[in-house]
Amino acid sequence: MSPLEAGRRRRILSLWLPSFATDCLTWRRRGGATEPLATTVEMHGRPVLLGLSQGARDAGLSPLMAVSDARARLPELRLYPSDPLAETAARDHLIAFCRRYTPWVAADPAVLTAAEGGLADVGLWLDITGCAHLCGGEAQLLDDLLGRLAGLGLSGQACIADSAGAAWAVARFAPHLLAAGGHVIDPGTQAGTLASLPTAALRLPAKTVEGLALSGLRRIGQLYDLPRAPLVARFGKTLGQRLDQALGRADEPITPAQVVAPYRVRLTLPEPIALVSDVTAACQRLLARLVERLAADHKGVRQLRLLCFGVDGAARQASIGVSRPRRDAAGLLALLQPHFETLDAGFGFDMLILEAVAVDELGAAPRLLDLAGATPPATAAVDDLVDRLTNRLGAGAVHRLAPVARHLPERAEEAVTPATAAAWDDPATSPPATTGARPLRLFDPPEGVETTALLPDHPPARFRWRGVTYEVVRALGPERLAPEWWRTVDGKAARTRDYFQVEDADGRRFWLYRLGLAERGEAPAWYLHGVFA
Repeated sequence: MSPLEAGRRRRILSLWLPSFATDCLTWRRRGGATEPLATTVEMHGRPVLLGLSQGARDAGLSPLMAVSDARARLPELRLYPSDPLAETAARDHLIAFCRRYTPWVAADPAVLTAAEGGLADVGLWLDITGCAHLCGGEAQLLDDLLGRLAGLGLSGQACIADSAGAAWAVARFAPHLLAAGGHVIDPGTQAGTLASLPTAALRLPAKTVEGLALSGLRRIGQLYDLPRAPLVARFGKTLGQRLDQALGRADEPITPAQVVAPYRVRLTLPEPIALVSDVTAACQRLLARLVERLAADHKGVRQLRLLCFGVDGAARQASIGVSRPRRDAAGLLALLQPHFETLDAGFGFDMLILEAVAVDELGAAPRLLDLAGATPPATAAVDDLVDRLTNRLGAGAVHRLAPVARHLPERAEEAVTPATAAAWDDPATSPPATTGARPLRLFDPPEGVETTALLPDHPPARFRWRGVTYEVVRALGPERLAPEWWRTVDGKAARTRDYFQVEDADGRRFWLYRLGLAERGEAPAWYLHGVFA
């Protein structure tokens, strides 16, 4: 097989950490102890084992065994209550750690969990198709992964194969192939490797495995030459599906645990870095490469994430968002730099990954004609200020008022974030403008006033507000605003408003409205809703 053909094959790495819960427990206790450990949970009113250390497994203990039985068999067993939140957080950190090898990392759902959510073990799938050459090959990638995990105190088993099912089976059911912790199945040879493994390695339900055993079918290889129809009729279609997936005849999609950014660049460092200036220089190199790719596709960044992988196994990240698509490296670096101070480098970072989590169309920047008296628009400067404030204070701390297509003036605007407000910049998507003028200042709620009018449907001749009487010399209106029929006030339908712009003898202008229509038998009431500048 040529290298090109091998590169086109899908390659999946299955990682299994059977003692993940107790390994994390040992790490939190800073122990490094070798005594048998186990985590416990309450199930059906009695305590049972969940996570087991290797020493406990070697003693014959198994998950979901009653604590009383386990103590009778192994008196020196040390027990600790399961901590679901800590174990789940540790698993998420492990997923982030594995993204140093590939962005396509998924949690294996076939792990033993308790009803309370505690973990007994952890399994991950890594789609390393096209990624192994970054580590020198598949064997080198596997050695590096298991070596780093061992340095963190985590014991794992892993296998690389053409299919997720084959890699999963060998990682969990082939101890003779995992003497050094990992195994690589050559492309196209998984059928021979799986033949000697038990049928349980196909991820079949327990009842199906028991039924196969009663029929004398205990090894995967025994299923190869059997006719498919009788097997499906007796044991269900899951058997054929799992067998085809393990042999690579049927595709098995893997959904990553985190969003995979389409634009992603990485930088592997020969020596760890810890200084902010070094991180800034490395990020500058990454931004130059990322911006070049974005420019080629006429894209701009909306959300940017920097992943920093430390030699201690932790993955730190810094994220920014911008209100408009942009790909100016200097401006993006200026937004990222304040976050570098908060990154705990520990013993240093040996790899950095920069990814555009969200992108949008962005054409070439328009060239301004050098005309007499022409001034460049201030949009770019405003956008830059908004981006800096948003990334420093938080996404919800910066907002502006945007118009909303609603009748009532007090509900015709709403606060939106800069990213949400982008749609209002397009006149085609903006709500229709109101027909009448609106005062600069609105009262919330409107304030009641006493009025004197010549006729019920005429503007007021005078009104009294806050103890002062105003004589009206000019009036414009009415502007009738119907209420939103689906809204009620105190359990009753809202009433119609007639708005008037009035001016007193001193030139002060007010915005009054009459609530209720006399022709409908309603008793009108007057309110002052706003004042004009």
